[in-house]
Amino acid sequence: MKKSFPDMIISIVLLAFLTSLAVQVPAIPEVSRTYPLVLIIVSYIMTIIMLLRCVASLKSETPQETKVVQQVKIILPYCLMITIYLFLMLKIGYILSTIVFMIASLIYLRLKNKVVMVVLSVVMTIVIYFIFTNFLTVILPRGAWVNIAF
Repeated sequence: MKKSFPDMIISIVLLAFLTSLAVQVPAIPEVSRTYPLVLIIVSYIMTIIMLLRCVASLKSETPQETKVVQQVKIILPYCLMITIYLFLMLKIGYILSTIVFMIASLIYLRLKNKVVMVVLSVVMTIVIYFIFTNFLTVILPRGAWVNIAF
């Protein structure tokens, strides 16, 4: 596979995503429309530049050995962990599911120090929860199973 081929695929996916965002811009109130519109236009420009560079360099590149199978063996289990995390967040709530997910992620990344693993997971979860609930006024999931128990 040539080195710029994955970048070309990402550029096309980004253009599709930006198009889906651009279609939704008319639904935004006119007063608030300027900032998202500027971001979408700048993103379009940068993505098109990246796509053009990839297409131009694709012709001159030589194929390289890829490690797709090895990368898939690493990425797929982690994607499964993320899916389970999202499912658990709805069932047991943000705090508990995030702590479990962070510990599982650090085990998956082969972190040896168990104290750092637990302290990092608990402290980061509480800090993020505090920021989202108090400063950003975002309501994070409490969990359906938690509501049944209490």
